[in-house]
Amino acid sequence: MRHALAAVCAMILAGSAGIALAAGFTPEPVRTARIDNFLIGRSQTRFGEFEFAGGLTLNSTDRAFGGLSGIDFKPDGRSFVAISDTGYWFRGTLLREGGRLVGIENAEWAPMLNSKGDPLGAKRNADAEGLRLTTIDGREAAYVSFEQTNVLRLYRANPDLSLARPEPVKLPRSATGLVRNRGLETVALAPADGPLAGSPVLVSERSLDRQGNHRSWIVRGPLAGAFSVVRSDDFDVTDGAFLPNGDLLLLERRVIMPFGVGMRLRRIPGDTIRPGALVDGPVVMQADMLNQIDNMEGLAVTTDEAGRARITLVSDDNLSILQRTLILEFIWQGPGSAVVN
Repeated sequence: MRHALAAVCAMILAGSAGIALAAGFTPEPVRTARIDNFLIGRSQTRFGEFEFAGGLTLNSTDRAFGGLSGIDFKPDGRSFVAISDTGYWFRGTLLREGGRLVGIENAEWAPMLNSKGDPLGAKRNADAEGLRLTTIDGREAAYVSFEQTNVLRLYRANPDLSLARPEPVKLPRSATGLVRNRGLETVALAPADGPLAGSPVLVSERSLDRQGNHRSWIVRGPLAGAFSVVRSDDFDVTDGAFLPNGDLLLLERRVIMPFGVGMRLRRIPGDTIRPGALVDGPVVMQADMLNQIDNMEGLAVTTDEAGRARITLVSDDNLSILQRTLILEFIWQGPGSAVVN
């Protein structure tokens, strides 16, 4: 067991190479198994500020499938798009019963393209990490951050994302000197009616400032510029999205040998994010190997039919038989509602 755990942790830190596929979306033979309890062997449902709303384990006979690193949803809250850190799009529809996640349908997979219309190819160019969907001039579009080359690209559907060619997004001048493979991990889209005026917000995984905190940026708008997120307890930032109240919810991951993988969610007050700021916030959920987690890398926030904020997490299995591709869902109970477990 110890040797297997060591192999899992090493793969999480190192990543894996991808396998080439033909261009355009094709059906993906995904099989799912339900996760009914987040705490293994227990029926507990409340975790910090969140209520567990079901999960899935995903498997496929396609050896290229996996490595999911980001996820977001279309306006219906069910149709999702995900990306892999080997340079692929994954889309489908989540099935829910009684508000709980039970399955996936219409799963499809396609390589991401470069500006010439070719698949991204080598891992260095294909290491897509953060994803946010938006609508520009009535068309679906996606912001995607790339960790090894430390760039942000905009894909405009043509007619869908699988055929879209990316456009570079200009970053603040200070967004240089990032650590390769520890750089631009998180891209979140600030509320359009807030002080950040809908700007993409970037947080690095582990590119740190002189004080040892996560370098971060507001990409454009009246408050464009750099800020920092407090780093604590050896957690890396792997994704983030804004909650309905304007706070930034960060997904964080930690690997400690021989104990394995941990994850937590931290809520950053949105009104503290501004150029030059050092921001922090409460840890609103934390989990470890006693919970149904793996290498948790992607996070999305949607509003369900009842008006509740639904949090969706996805894991990166590094294309390893020792790891799992998971989708987990939670319902946010609101700020200050944390239950100590």
